[in-house]
Amino acid sequence: MKVVLMHGKDTSPEEKWYPWLINEIRKREIEIFAPELPKSKDPVLDEWLKELNKINPDENTVLIGHSRGGVAILRWLERLPKEKKTKKVILVSTNSGDSEKVNKTENNKDFFTKEGYDFEKIKSHCNNFVVIHSKDDHIVPYQAGVENTKGLGAKFLSFENKRHFGKGHDGKIQREFPELLKEVLKTK
Repeated sequence: MKVVLMHGKDTSPEEKWYPWLINEIRKREIEIFAPELPKSKDPVLDEWLKELNKINPDENTVLIGHSRGGVAILRWLERLPKEKKTKKVILVSTNSGDSEKVNKTENNKDFFTKEGYDFEKIKSHCNNFVVIHSKDDHIVPYQAGVENTKGLGAKFLSFENKRHFGKGHDGKIQREFPELLKEVLKTK
């Protein structure tokens, strides 16, 4: 098994809970890739997908996407050839594909569309999805997690006070994420 972590917008693999998760997975002698995605402040979907393609995820790969990284994973799955599969997808605070962001001035660079995600195409490449979202997420609406869960037929882990799984209400950075690690390890 191998694991791929796609970080979110405005961050890098060295921030938040990412280093802790990478270390915990490596301790268990599981291969993990956490690429530093280009232009994280103003990401371009095709550039992020190129990074994912370099890793060549396959039927033994667990994909983890946080926020915009989760959107990239779903867009990658939409584009896969029919025969390609992946083992599991875990989405943390991931926007719905038909996000209101498509209509804002922010340049969404193909992450978001008016049509949203093609859930049927996505599900043809993986049959094990987990969505993790917090009701108090101040960046990605909780409803996006609900929509993704429904569209993917996913297991839903709902939290009350984790915000965007980065910085808490007290301003402290979330450095560990044991609930996510548990979901990864259930895959073995």
